[in-house]
Amino acid sequence: MHMLLRLALAIALGALFGCSADTDSDTDDDTSTGTSTEVTEPDFSVAFESPSDGDTVSSPVLLEVSAERVTLEPAGEVNEGAGHLHVAIDEDCVEAGQTIPTGDSYVHFGAEPLTERTIELEPGERTLCLQLSNGVHVATAATDTITVNVK
Repeated sequence: MHMLLRLALAIALGALFGCSADTDSDTDDDTSTGTSTEVTEPDFSVAFESPSDGDTVSSPVLLEVSAERVTLEPAGEVNEGAGHLHVAIDEDCVEAGQTIPTGDSYVHFGAEPLTERTIELEPGERTLCLQLSNGVHVATAATDTITVNVK
């Protein structure tokens, strides 16, 4: 049952993000049909533009982020090759396929502007995880993590 759920999730992510089957020799191939059963996510990438890893900052902090090979759009609808961003504060990145939580530890970029947000951070060392999700907040594997020192 668990394997069927994982396969269904992989197929759903493939449909949501326009994935194609990976046909490399290291995938699980169905030898009777010659088709791959492994689905991979497109090569989306996200990055913190500012601040940079290791920076010392003052609160409030302006986060400037970017994404490549994906269209950023407001949250709400699931569109192929599109999504929006979240930043987890002092939390691990969310496993791909899981819903990104809401709450004080998560900053949502689901409305304009889609690539910048000013946030309050408590003094001390803070870890920030930038993560792409689809329109309904299902996490992808596209992440970038930095640590900043807030004075």
